[in-house]
Amino acid sequence: MPKLKLTLTVLIPAALLLASCGGAPSAPSAATPSAAIGSSNATGGQGSAARDAGSQTMGAEEAQILKEINEARAVPRTCGTQAFGAAAPVTWNGYLAGAARAHASDMAERAYFDHVTPEGRTPAQRAQAAGYTGWQGIAENIAAGYTLGNVTRGWLDSPSHCKTLMDPTLKEVGVGYLYKPGSRYGTYWVQDYGTR
Repeated sequence: MPKLKLTLTVLIPAALLLASCGGAPSAPSAATPSAAIGSSNATGGQGSAARDAGSQTMGAEEAQILKEINEARAVPRTCGTQAFGAAAPVTWNGYLAGAARAHASDMAERAYFDHVTPEGRTPAQRAQAAGYTGWQGIAENIAAGYTLGNVTRGWLDSPSHCKTLMDPTLKEVGVGYLYKPGSRYGTYWVQDYGTR
């Protein structure tokens, strides 16, 4: 059954599954019948500050989402009841992308849709394990079942996801995309944001 998940609250709308989990410093070519989106944030990274941005390699879908994120951030908007001014563009981070890609793959392979893995690994723990160290804030938007043409609009139409996308304190992003025929949703999207 399609559902919308905002932070730890579950709501059931007519056609989409969206999940949102977030916090302050401390998201294809084939259409599918159902869709999902989510957002998450954490604070307080550990480890030495490896300031390099990791691999700058990205797939066409990931590059398009990065472009759409920065186009959205360039325009003032209201997310739910919160107004945001235009925010500076986020830069690509290969470590965050590695964490995002791995999470998209894991959700598809093990048929779940959540920010927290079945073992309890959070977005912050996954980003840290992927090499994103010295961080001050981590946030995540997830989506499943959306096409490249409508996933960013889904995130922007959801107040909690929109807030994550527009958060001016978030400076870097990595995007993961996976199309897996025969999986529950077909397409899986993860935006992992961070600030160091």
